[in-house]
Amino acid sequence: MFSTDDDKAGSIQSPVVLVAVARRTAARVLPARTASVPALRGFARGVVHDWALSDRVEEAVALAVTELVANAVQHSGSRDVGLRISLDDRAVTVEVRDHGQWRSPTAAAQLAGIPERCSGRGLSLVNAYTSGCVLWYEPDGTRAVAKIPLSNGAR
Repeated sequence: MFSTDDDKAGSIQSPVVLVAVARRTAARVLPARTASVPALRGFARGVVHDWALSDRVEEAVALAVTELVANAVQHSGSRDVGLRISLDDRAVTVEVRDHGQWRSPTAAAQLAGIPERCSGRGLSLVNAYTSGCVLWYEPDGTRAVAKIPLSNGAR
């Protein structure tokens, strides 16, 4: 609750909280197939380019989208994978959503024909290029959210 001019004297006033509100949003849903990884990366690059953001931000968004979508394709068993990109005054937010259930890296790699030693670094890369990545494992799938700051000062 925010205080107003009509508050009675002596009442406790709530602090003002500043919240970044998304100025722009773009989204796409594709089948959870290997071919969707470069397709969604290309979509993300186009969005960032259209929003006239820096090359640094574009590269970070592309990397985050690539790794998070690849994880959804490889580990979820979902029929589809969704990508939402939003822009506010401080950051670009990348959200990847699937409707599958987690499969272990070993089982997923075997199904995809990928040697286990060639995988397992994606989330570390996402964390290195963003201000952090949070995963939610929910009954109806997984949601991954990463933020890429617009300023050069932040990671």
